[in-house]
Formats: sequence, structure tokens, C-alpha cells
Amino acid sequence: MSLSPGATETEVVATTEVNVAAPRAAGFSYRPDIDALRGIAVLAVLLFHLNDRWLPGGFVGVDVFFAISGYVVTGSLLNHQREPLLQRLGGFYLRRLRRLLPNLLCAVGATAVGVALLIPPTETRGILTSAVKSLYGWSNNYFVEKATDYFGLDSNLNPFAHTWSLGVEEQFYLVFPLLLALIGLGGGRRTLSLLLAAIGLSLALSIYWTAQAPIWAFFLMPSRFWELALGAALLLAQRQGLTRAWPSGRWLRLGSYGLLLAALIWTPEKEGFPAPGALVAVLAALAFIQAGHGDGRRFLPWPWLERLLVACGLLSYSLYLWHWPVLTFLRWTYGLDRPWLYLLATGLSFGLAIAAYLLVERPVRRHPLPGPWQLGLGLAALGLTWAGIDGLGHPYRGRLFQGSSADPVPKAEKIAELRPVIAGTGISDASCGVSTWAPYSQASRTDFQRCSKAATKPGAGEIFLIGDSHAHHLLPMLDLVTDRTGQAISFTFKSSCLISPELTVSFDKKRYEPCRQFAAGEIDRALERLKPGDSLLISTWLNKQLASIDGRGRPNDFPVYAGRRRLTPAQVRQAYAVSTRRIAQRLAAKGINLLLVVDVPSLAREPVVCESWAALLPDRDGGTFCSPPAAVTAQMQNTLRQTLGQVAAGLPNVHVFDPTGQLLHQGRVQHRRADGTLQFADAHHLSVSGSKGLAEPFYRFLRAHGLAGGAGLAGGHSR
Repeated sequence: MSLSPGATETEVVATTEVNVAAPRAAGFSYRPDIDALRGIAVLAVLLFHLNDRWLPGGFVGVDVFFAISGYVVTGSLLNHQREPLLQRLGGFYLRRLRRLLPNLLCAVGATAVGVALLIPPTETRGILTSAVKSLYGWSNNYFVEKATDYFGLDSNLNPFAHTWSLGVEEQFYLVFPLLLALIGLGGGRRTLSLLLAAIGLSLALSIYWTAQAPIWAFFLMPSRFWELALGAALLLAQRQGLTRAWPSGRWLRLGSYGLLLAALIWTPEKEGFPAPGALVAVLAALAFIQAGHGDGRRFLPWPWLERLLVACGLLSYSLYLWHWPVLTFLRWTYGLDRPWLYLLATGLSFGLAIAAYLLVERPVRRHPLPGPWQLGLGLAALGLTWAGIDGLGHPYRGRLFQGSSADPVPKAEKIAELRPVIAGTGISDASCGVSTWAPYSQASRTDFQRCSKAATKPGAGEIFLIGDSHAHHLLPMLDLVTDRTGQAISFTFKSSCLISPELTVSFDKKRYEPCRQFAAGEIDRALERLKPGDSLLISTWLNKQLASIDGRGRPNDFPVYAGRRRLTPAQVRQAYAVSTRRIAQRLAAKGINLLLVVDVPSLAREPVVCESWAALLPDRDGGTFCSPPAAVTAQMQNTLRQTLGQVAAGLPNVHVFDPTGQLLHQGRVQHRRADGTLQFADAHHLSVSGSKGLAEPFYRFLRAHGLAGGAGLAGGHSR
């Protein structure tokens, strides 16, 4: 998110006093209540980013800012509508440049230095690339491109992740004045009608993308245009006298507070956002703005609270620019999970925001230079900042890092980096995976000429491995085991896919129908390919797909559907058990075994974070900084054991392999074993060493159940 620029040049930026009785100028004049609304929005976002449990819908503060931005910049344009077109456009762009660029350059430049000091160099390339994109308002489009990087770094660890909305606003500022010039800024109701038509098109596109391409809907400006343009439309309607009969004043203000509070508490983050999910927050912002139109009375009964919120509103752009890097750097070092760390994060965020406001933002806005100087100095500063970031990312990469491990998770330990994973084969995620949204067909399915390892013993049989990345990370284990058993391996996978022909999971915030097609099609291929005594091995991210809680102990809200009906987690587990038993029965009819894997326990944090500043991260509650509480891990793993046990009950060809014990110490999952061996590459994928460490337990599991090399069906099931 980026906070909107402030009010127009008529804004009184030097004071936080609220003069509620000030007369209104004929033009677009300063309104302290709008700054107060900014203050509410930025505080909501800050609370959400500190801990999303405190204010679950706090992220819609971004949408409030979008609506405010559209209203304010339209006022700026209207105040200059009598100027010649080129002068009006040039002046507008210079004011935006002066408003946004100085603080942005300071924040991005300082944060880039922080990245070089605090983040291990193995992780900085993509982070610094996003920094460069943010300088010219393109980071939102960059994040769309990176959203499909399944093994990429968590966005909570990228200190520039919040600049996406600044990109949205800058792109809006670029095209919106041109649109108004085209349809006629002073064209009366015709202008408003055409703008409403554009808003309708954008909203329709946003609704469509929310359903079909939610990452596009979230990040791209055309999908967010309607939020900003509704603010513009409100101002045009007010200026044309169309809102005289509309409600205003105290009761509308109270209603807007209630609507905004509802949005901040109940707006769902995962489905139906931004359209229609953001509509409540945007309407609340518009109602608040309309309530104060032409009204000089107080907007809150407590003057001290008015002054506080107005002060936060004046700081809002600075506060948002600086707070996210503070939170991110704390996550990389000390963490952000204790009361004193929340207080430290809040204090640092406000301290940096106040300093930037007083030393950068306010002086630049109060003492503007002539236009050519503004443009020239702005471009020069932009170029120097860009060059500095490039230097940190290339010739000086890694030289400034102050942490304890510059290569916390070596590339050789990342299974997703191996091409191939198994030597002498073509097996890798790149060549053996069906593309995420590609419909399953004979042309798109896995080619087993590449994606198999031949048997080394006659009659040893085959293990057919299917799943998502949690099947992919078992390949080093399976390679070692089949070296001993002589069995062949065939491998096929689809990212984030639950192997159940009757259930549809969610991916990128929408229904993942190609996954269900993949599951049905590849199970049919397994039945065609495998022979009596062979095994179908299924492994997926069950802790995300079936668990009742997530790794932080919160209720699991991962969407899973049966037909059009969304299921509760308990219903998902029951439906999965029934569906998988049907698969097992089909396999049993051909003498084929079904092997199911209890998903590996998840870490609370990325291992790269725990390793890069290990000296600052002493053991907490008997485990490492990466470990969730033992009770959380136990509940999640027991849920999976019980579910897979239901599948296996009474079916002698079903066997359940549980690797959990190999990855725990005193009940807590460990990213690194006591002997120093790294077990995890990220929060829920095994490293190469971690996967190989399961080879001996899996070999014993196969031998115990007569599955090691063509021994046929086992006489019972294992749990």
C-alpha cells in the first residue's frame, strides 16, 4: 500500500491544530477531517501489519486512501482549470513529483542500505530489483510477475512490498489528468457521466479479474481505477451542486464511522477482494468526505482526538513509507512477536516518519523551486538513488552484510534449484510439472520419458510419485531408497495441488479447477501404467489443505470446494478421506499399493531468517526461533494422522508414512538438526539434506510392509 499524497497546495501543512470554524474558500480548500480520515486509515494499516489478528480488515486502509487520493487530486486539477492545458498538466505533474519523490527517494535509499546491512546477499537480488521498480512507480506490475514464484521469498520479508500501491497511484496520476482533458474537465454533467462510465468499466474488470485472475485484480491499476475515480466523481458532483439534496453532517458522519469500522473488522482478505470486497471501505470514505462537505463543525466530540488523528493524517505518507521497512527488518533480526518488539516497531516507525516529514517532506513543499529546477533535481536524485541501489546489488553485493551467515540456505540445499533433481534423469519441477493454470490434456501432461528413473533390478517394480511441491521435495529421499530397492521412479506434479478428483482447492485466491483435472487424469495414468505390486505415492501440502489450524495456531481458512459449495475444514477432511478411499479401492482392484505421506510439520518462520542472525535468536521455550509452539505442531500433525488413518482403515493396500518424528526435537520442529544439518529450505519444504535424512526411515517403512522391490501387497496398513 502507499498512502495518498496530501491535499492540494492550499493545504495548511504547518500545523496540526484543527480550526473547525475556518471559512471555506471558493476553490478546493484544506479540510482537516480528510486528514483525520487519513490518520484513521494509516493507523489501521499499521495495526494490521503489526499483527493481523488485532484488526483483521485493517488492510482496507489502502482503499480508503485510494478514494481520498481521487478526491484530492481532482480538487488540485479543478483549482487550475482556467490555465492552458499544457501548463495545467505540467503544473500537476510537478506538484505530484514534489509531493511524492523526495520522501520516496529517502525511504527507498535508506531501506536499500538496510537491505545490504541486514539481509543475506543470497536473498537481496529480487528485493533490490523491487526497490528500483518502486522509484518509477512500477513495483505493482513487478509483483504481478513474481507472484507465480512458488518458492519465492515471503512478501513479509521484502521491505519494498508496500510500494505496490504507490505504483497504482502514480499510474493513476499519469493517466487521469489526460482522461479529464479528453472528456472535458469543465464539461459539466457530460464529464461526470463519462467518468462514471469509466468507473463502471473498471469495476466490472476488477470483479472479473477478482474471480479469474485475482493477482492482477489486486495489483494492477486498471482494476483499482474505480476506487480512486469514485473520489474524483464525488468532488465533481459536489462542484456541480448535484449533492445538495444528499445527506450530510452528523448522522452521515456517524454512519460512515460505522461502515468504516465494519470494513476494518470484517472485510475478507482471501476471497472477493478487491471487488466487491473493497467497496464497503471506499463507500465509507466517500460518505465521510460528503458528511463534511461545507460543514465547519467538529467531526469528533473530543478535540484532543481530532488533533491526534489530523497529526497522523499529516504524517500518513511518511508513516507508511517508513513503517514497513521497520517491520521487515525486525522480522529479519529480532523478530516481531513480543510486546516490547511491537512497541519498538511503533516507536521507530513514528520516529522516522516524523523526521522525514519535518526534514524532507515539509521543507520541499513549503519552499518549491522553479519548475525546471524541480524537474532537473528530481531526475538527478532519481538517477543517483538508482545507481546506488545498483551498486549495492552488484559490485558491493554482500560486502556490507553484518549478520552471522551470508548464505543461510545454500543453493545446493534448495531442491527447487536442482536441474535435474535425480542425476541421469530429466526429473525437475520445470520439466515434470503441469503448468499451474494449464487445462489438463494429453498435450500438457507430464512426459514420463523425461520424468522417470529406470529400475535397476528386474521385477523390482515402480513407485509413481504424484502431488505438489511436497512430492517434489521427497525426490532426494526416493532416489536414495530406490538405489537400494532397485525400483523405478516416475514423477508428476502440479504446484499447490490437492490430489483428489472430487475436491477443488484455491490457488491465487480463486478456484483451482485445473488441479482437480490433473488429479483425476494422473490417477487414471497411474492405473494404466502401474502393475500389480507397484505403488502410487501421494504427497501434498496437507497442512495447508486439511489442517484445522495454521502454523500460528489460528483457525485454518483455506478455501476448498465440493462442486460449488465451500467446505469447512472438518468437511474437507471427511470428503478427502472418502475420495482417497475410492482411489485406493480402484488401485486394489489391480493389485497396486497406495502410499500416503503425513505432511512435514511447518516452521513458524523462514530458515533463512533464523540462520542469518542466529546470534540474536536464542532458543525460545525450548525450541528454535523458527519453531511453532509444540502444541500447535502436535495438533496439526495429529489431525493429518487421523485423517490418513481413516483412509487406511480396513484397506490392506493403503500404507501411511509419517516422517514427523524425524524432524522434531522435544516436540518442536527444527529447521536444523543438532548435528548442524539443515532440514528445511523454507518454512514448509525440505532441504536436500532434510529429504535425504528421511531415506532410512522410508526404506524401513517399505521393508516393514513388504513394499521394497516387488513384494506385492502388504497384509495390513501402517499409521
